Amino acid sequence: MQQSSGPSRLTRMHQHRTDDQDEEQQTAGKFCCIHSARSKVKLILPVLIPGLLLLTVGITARVVAGCKSIKRNHGWESHGGQCYVFSTKYLNWTQSQEECVRMKSHLAIINDEEEQKLLMGIIKGKMKEKDDKFWIGLNDRQTEGVWRWVDNTPLNTNKTFWNYGQPDDWKGRKNKYPDGEDCVRMGEKNFKGNSAAGWCDAACEREFKFICEAKVCS
Repeated sequence: MQQSSGPSRLTRMHQHRTDDQDEEQQTAGKFCCIHSARSKVKLILPVLIPGLLLLTVGITARVVAGCKSIKRNHGWESHGGQCYVFSTKYLNWTQSQEECVRMKSHLAIINDEEEQKLLMGIIKGKMKEKDDKFWIGLNDRQTEGVWRWVDNTPLNTNKTFWNYGQPDDWKGRKNKYPDGEDCVRMGEKNFKGNSAAGWCDAACEREFKFICEAKVCS
């Protein structure tokens, strides 16, 4: 009788079934892992989403707070519901407006007597020299005698605060300012006139301090 040189047919069949069972178990195990992972994600999402929202709100708050601190560091002051910065450097009118725009603002627009008196009172304490005058956002550069604010709104003729004899469009000694005086500044050291007055026209190329204005300090 010839002896078999390998595993019997029964042994091979048993081994084949065992391999199939192992593969089924591995597949079932993978399915269980996937199902378990999905279940964990479903459980985590309700907790994760509110957390992300809180994180976003927190970051936004810090950014806003940072913006506020930046402006305050530039000397912004809150007065009468508006924010102002009173410069300590001297620039001509155009440069002053450009500097205000750089700080996301504009040269001061004065809307009423209350605001005029407010600003006059503030700059009175800031004028150290007689030339410490401040540009505001009013000019007649486009049309002589037609005064407009920097936002292009016309000056309300019932709400003007000119000093006595102003505006006079003075050309300067020996015609130093041939274009006349087309921009407006305010402030006089030891001013004793009407407390609501204070505007004077001046040559736009002259250098004064200036007042920037913004709606909010942020």
